Formats: sequence, structure tokens, C-alpha cells
Amino acid sequence: MHARFRLVTLTALVAALAAHAEKAPVNIHLDVGGGTGLDRAVPLTGATLKVDTTVLSFLGPVSPQVELFGKSTFNNFLGYLDQGAAFGAGLGVRLRLFNDEKGYFFNPGTKHRGNLWGNWYFDAHVLYAAARTATELGVGFDVGTGYEFSLVEALHLGPVVTFRMMGPHQVLMAGLSISIGAPDTIPAEADFDDDGISGDADKCPDQSGLAANNGCPVEDKDKDGLSDKDDKCQDKAGPKENGGCPDEDKDADGVVDRLDTCPAAAGPLDNKGCPWGDADKDGLTDNLDKCPDLAGPGENAGCPDTDKDGDGTVDRLDACLDAAGEKDNKGCAYPDTDKDGVNDRVDNCINETGPAANQGCPEKQKQLVAITREKLVLKEKLAFDQKKATLQKRSFTTLDQVASVLATHPEIVMLQVEGHTDNAGVPEDNRALSQARADAVRDYLVKKGVAEARLKAVGFGQEKPLGSNDTPQGREDNRRIEFVIIGR
Repeated sequence: MHARFRLVTLTALVAALAAHAEKAPVNIHLDVGGGTGLDRAVPLTGATLKVDTTVLSFLGPVSPQVELFGKSTFNNFLGYLDQGAAFGAGLGVRLRLFNDEKGYFFNPGTKHRGNLWGNWYFDAHVLYAAARTATELGVGFDVGTGYEFSLVEALHLGPVVTFRMMGPHQVLMAGLSISIGAPDTIPAEADFDDDGISGDADKCPDQSGLAANNGCPVEDKDKDGLSDKDDKCQDKAGPKENGGCPDEDKDADGVVDRLDTCPAAAGPLDNKGCPWGDADKDGLTDNLDKCPDLAGPGENAGCPDTDKDGDGTVDRLDACLDAAGEKDNKGCAYPDTDKDGVNDRVDNCINETGPAANQGCPEKQKQLVAITREKLVLKEKLAFDQKKATLQKRSFTTLDQVASVLATHPEIVMLQVEGHTDNAGVPEDNRALSQARADAVRDYLVKKGVAEARLKAVGFGQEKPLGSNDTPQGREDNRRIEFVIIGR
């Protein structure tokens, strides 16, 4: 029995000498190793010879495969496998999940060194194992997987694991898979020098070359891609368009002289190396200037600003081109709801007629507050108890009008109540007093119905004098409350 097993192993090794590489039409693999029975713990050795073909290219990574195998136990171990050995054959397929065809680790005939990647595969077969006893072995199947590393073009080596079921026996084997062959010197898909010429068609596999020269390079001393016979400057690299000579750029503008219309003056490539001019001297170069002969601001693309309605707001900023208006209203006129000649922005009584001198209110309603773009201006000064933040009653009328104006003008979304003092006393105390007075005014306005969110109280102390603190009148002017519009 052992003699038969050795004969099978020897025959498989000899036959494998004629094998081809993984992508050859015929591939022969020898798996040798050991294992154990799974239905019964019995140590085993064995060998399997597999032959597959890749000629059926429409099957893609799947190749038909046949196998011959033999297994034996040590010393006919207790009669396992029909008196210690089993022989059989199978028919199935091999599935190659990865097959590296970029070259092998060693490549005879070239200096190129590839890699160790090879082929990962699965195979499966339906098999028959001959036996003396009809129920001992018989029909079965096997499945296996392995990876064959590519050492040289004629040799693949790698681990393999196979599960085989023969009749009542289940066997697990592991070992080494060997593929031996003599394919072409260079794999058909290998292009070691990346010149687009692969396999044996490339006579210079380690040097990039031309197809017309069988993959070999032409003489090119300066390595500029132009053969010496066509190169006007054989010792200096340069582009083909310049006869193989280096390009020059006299004005250092990044545009080589052969493409530069103005080689002595720096300019951009999109103007052929010439500088862009500024004919109207408005600071905008002619390539960006929509009116290159008329000076104008960059915001108007270099064209002069116009003002059709003559209101002082240029047309590009004017929302009302055909009607004069105010600059702070985008060139549009403010409405005048009561038609009294006082526009609503500064009218304290927008629904009642009145003269401008009385802020647009009837004369019987004397106005103590005037609206400007920046402030609410008080015509009568607010009065406080001396060195205190207590408002005197004579100030209530004025503050009531401030509340009324804010109610009439909701567009004033934020009013800053500012407290100021003269420089008498300690600066820190002055600031505290001014803050307290500003807070008192804000609180009074809130009680009169003004939303607290529209008011901000700030005390500046003596920091922002209106007049000189060296005169009584100056100090009087500096002690004040101001209403500054900070949000519309």
C-alpha cells in the first residue's frame, strides 16, 4: 500500500515539471501535506495532482479542473481508509480571486524585480475514491483554498487547506501547493518600464522606449524626449517646440520668449506676455475696465458714476433712479403721510399737519424733541436733583414726548440713552452718576410704554465734554442726557 502511495507522489512531481504558469492554457498543481480524519482522529499524509485549463476564457476566473489524489495513514492505522490508504479522482472547478500578472519576484532575463503577490484561489470537486469494500469509500466531494506566491516565472509556492469527504470519512488536510512550468520569459501583461509595450514585444523591458524601436529608447543625451538626431541642443534639455533647446524668459513673467509678444516687458499669459494697460488711469486695467477710455470706480466696473435724478446718490446705489431722494434711504424720498411738507422720517406727528418748525405737529402741541439722522435732539434740557439720579418733574413732559416719538417711529429699533457730566469731582464717581441718570431715563421711558429691548443706557461720565470745563456755561453744557440712534 505504501509503495502505491509513493508511486503516485513521484508520478505527480514528474508530471508537474511540464506545467505552465497560472495564466497558461494548462496549469498543473501538486499539493503535498498532512492532516487528520475528522470522523476519527487519525494522522494522514497525502498528495494531490490537479490539472486545470484557462482556454475557456468566457468563464472568467473559473477554470475546469480534474484531480488525482492519494492518502495514507501511518502503519495502516487500525484499518482506517480501507486498510490504511485511499486513492481517487475528482472533477470540479478552480476559482481565482486574485491573479498578479505584473511580474514575479525574480524575472530571468531582466533586471526588473517584481513582487511576491500571486494567486488566491478556491477549488471544489466531486470525487470517487476506490475501495475494496463497497461501503468503505466511494462517492464524495472536497473543497479547498490556498494562496500561491510567485517566486519565479516557472514556480509558484503557497499554503493550501482541503476538506475532503469520502463515503463515511471526513478528512482535513493542509500543506504546500507547488506549480511548476516554463511560460514566456515575461508575463504577457507585464510592462516593467511603463512604456506601454508589454510582454516579449518589449526588447528593452528595463528601459522606456518607443513601439517603433521595439520598446527600446532612442539616443537622447539631455533626456528631453527628443532624439539626438532631431535635437538642436543635444546637451541641454528643452521642449520639442523649441527644437530641443531650453526656453528663455527674458522678462521673467512666466511666458517663454517663443510665446511672448512682449519679451522685454512682463505681462500675463492671457495677454500673450504683454502687460495690460490702463488707458483712463482709473486704477482698473483695461482687461477689467468696461469703460477703458473713461475713468470710473472699480465698483462700477471702471465706468463713470451717473446720477440721473441729481439727488447726490449715484445710480448704481439709487433705488429710485427717476425721483430725487435721500442718501440714507437709497436715493428714494421719504413719504409724507399727512402732506404737510415734513417727511415722515422727521415728522413727530405723521398723521397731523404742522409746520416744520414744530416738527410737523400742530402749533398748539409744542414739540420739545426733534429727529435727526443720528439723534433725538431735546429742545429743553432734562433736570435732575443735584448730584443725584432723581428726575425732576419739569423733565417729564420732554420724556413723554420722547416716548411718543418712539411710538410714532418704530423704525428706530435701538436708542442709546447716554449720560454725561462735567469734570468736577472724582472721575469714577462721575461715571457712576452718569450711568445712574441714564438708567433713570431708560426706566421712565419703559414705564411710558417703550419696549426695554429698544433702549440701551450708557454712562460716559466726564469723557465726552461738549464745552470747556473751565467755564460755568461749558460745565452746564457738559452735564446732559443725549439720545443717540444706533439702530434703524
